[in-house]
Amino acid sequence: MQLSSALLPDGRTIHCVNSYEVEFSVHEIFGEDLEAYGIDLPPNGTFVDVGANIGLFSLYLMDRCPEANIYAFEPMPASFAALERNRDTFAARINALNLGLGASAGTVEFDYYPAITALSTCNTSTGQELAGGIKKLLFNAAPGEEIERILDKTGVTELRTDAGFADELFHVEKVQARIDTLSNQIAELGIQQIDLLKIDTEGNEKEVLSGIVDGDWKKIRQMLVEVHIGRAEMEQIAADLRRRGFQALIGDHPMSQGGASVFHIYATRAHTAAA
Repeated sequence: MQLSSALLPDGRTIHCVNSYEVEFSVHEIFGEDLEAYGIDLPPNGTFVDVGANIGLFSLYLMDRCPEANIYAFEPMPASFAALERNRDTFAARINALNLGLGASAGTVEFDYYPAITALSTCNTSTGQELAGGIKKLLFNAAPGEEIERILDKTGVTELRTDAGFADELFHVEKVQARIDTLSNQIAELGIQQIDLLKIDTEGNEKEVLSGIVDGDWKKIRQMLVEVHIGRAEMEQIAADLRRRGFQALIGDHPMSQGGASVFHIYATRAHTAAA
């Protein structure tokens, strides 16, 4: 499979599907201050990255916690190929699994966006809403100085006047992918504790959480959930996490500048800090 490459801020060359996507992800992931939301990253912790895409968040974790065990789940074949190459190049301790997670095991049809792989989802309406937010950022809205700087660095700014660019950017293909539940994978992989569970599944967050059986919730210390299904759903997920003993803080996502209802939930258990 033909892959592209891109430079990280520290000079490393990583594998990717589209180089212009990387700058957005770097801005979001490497600029994230998890400690500001009470999340700690134990050096030898166990982390689960659901919706890993090409593995940037897993690399972020491995850079900070070189002795960690990381399980990175990515169902889309092209993104997974880049994830594997990045794992092989930089972080052999990352366990890369070509699998999505959901409420039950089976095969699901995804909307795959080849030109914006991070939009790929099995929730069609959410994908369309997020695509609309990106369109607004690119073509209609005044995105603000910070987002404009990122667009300039990606080279996308120069393409905005190309009449066919938007059609190509938001082209969708149907892809069948295998999914399982998180609890099935916890049992299969022998995971005893999850120090951070990150979920970024473009509208499938509730299904991933539904795939956790009651007995496994106590194994999860901290969570970072990117919610793409609106404020009401975000508040419902946050309330459910609080009922399960988490403290939940809310943050906005850069996509919100384009009008998309995207939020981050940072969930911690104060009484289960890492040793």
